[in-house]
Amino acid sequence: MIKIITGQTGEGKTKLMIEAANKQVNSLKGNAIYIDSNLKHRYALAHQIRLIEASAFPLESRSSFIAFLCGIIATNHDIEVVFIDELFKLTQCSIDEISAFFEEIKRLSERYQIEFVIGTACSRKDLPQHLTPYLIA
Repeated sequence: MIKIITGQTGEGKTKLMIEAANKQVNSLKGNAIYIDSNLKHRYALAHQIRLIEASAFPLESRSSFIAFLCGIIATNHDIEVVFIDELFKLTQCSIDEISAFFEEIKRLSERYQIEFVIGTACSRKDLPQHLTPYLIA
């Protein structure tokens, strides 16, 4: 399952994602991962959530980010949910490339039964029409 949170910078996407992660972690049987560009929110996240600072890794494209996700999944078969904050910053992909990215995420989600909650710095109207069913905020 994929969930998308949209909004411009400063509109509260990260706050919503942190609240959702903290709420959801209590009902999980497996693990929760939160991927961000920095460690600024480490104290806001419940200690059960694994925070990964993606900027510490050489992620230079959409495909390297997908490979990064595959590596995380390969090392932990108990992952139930992955939160990805600042999608465009982490993947360095544009709004035009986002459809291909979500196709790859959808395949990972279905194959490994992982829920992805993704924050994107764009407006709802900028998101491709076929991705609107995934919008939660």
